[in-house]
Amino acid sequence: MVHSWDPGGATESRSKLHIYFRFLRIEQTFFSLPMAYLGAFVAIKKIPPFSILLLIFLSLFFLRTAGMTNDNLADRDIDARNPRTRTRPLVTGKITVKEAKILIVFSLLGFFVSAYFVNIYAFLLSPLVAVVVMTYPYMKRYTAFANYHLATIQGLAIFSGAVASLGLYVHSIVSLLDGVPWFFVLSAIFWAVGFDLYNHIPDAEFDRSMGLHSFAVLLGNKALPFAGFNQILSVVLAFIGDVFYGLGYIAYVATVLHGLIMAYAYYLAARGNFGKAFYYNIYSSVVLGLGIIFDVMLI
Repeated sequence: MVHSWDPGGATESRSKLHIYFRFLRIEQTFFSLPMAYLGAFVAIKKIPPFSILLLIFLSLFFLRTAGMTNDNLADRDIDARNPRTRTRPLVTGKITVKEAKILIVFSLLGFFVSAYFVNIYAFLLSPLVAVVVMTYPYMKRYTAFANYHLATIQGLAIFSGAVASLGLYVHSIVSLLDGVPWFFVLSAIFWAVGFDLYNHIPDAEFDRSMGLHSFAVLLGNKALPFAGFNQILSVVLAFIGDVFYGLGYIAYVATVLHGLIMAYAYYLAARGNFGKAFYYNIYSSVVLGLGIIFDVMLI
């Protein structure tokens, strides 16, 4: 049995602030933050300045707010037809289209200003990062690789964290790119494909009827094993990263836990509980990110 669930729904009659939190799935912003900090810590092998950590948080918050709002706005008509997503605030009118557009403009402005204060490399790369994030909701109209597009956004969190800290110490774009912990970037991408499919598998029949694309639509009952395969790649790449970047035992333990939590999430998904599987999958990234951060702090 596939459980109906929607992390962006808001059926309760609560404050406007609560509705916005549900609309933006605010808890997922904090789940993504350890991955951004992972990139910042591993790239320089020490604790970045507090000002950089704060600016990473602000940049992530503003860009994710813009991206999530744009996603909801782009899918408003589709969400209204999908029984699972009919309670989303932009569908019910609890948040208006005008409010959503204002929020996008304000958030993008906040992102670019934050990137400017991080360093010159972050500012120069910020339009590219913003384009990747803002074009995501339209990709599923054309290709199943929309799942990898979303996953790339998660990888960009690690990339952006690395750029934020490395930019303080390097003097060329080549040196900057060379210092990015690419194994962890790739690990995050394959991890995210799995959790994104937990979102799409319950909607596969609906998406097919709407002409939308995902690997859940493309692969049918093979989509779940495909999600598991991507997450195995995530664990393998994380282990390679632990070795390649000279990390210690805490990082190895965190990587093992990362894999075990994802395995449990897969078990839940196989039993049809995609809601819990989705959140356990996110917890796995938090464990990996925090473990590696603590490991670097003790080096």
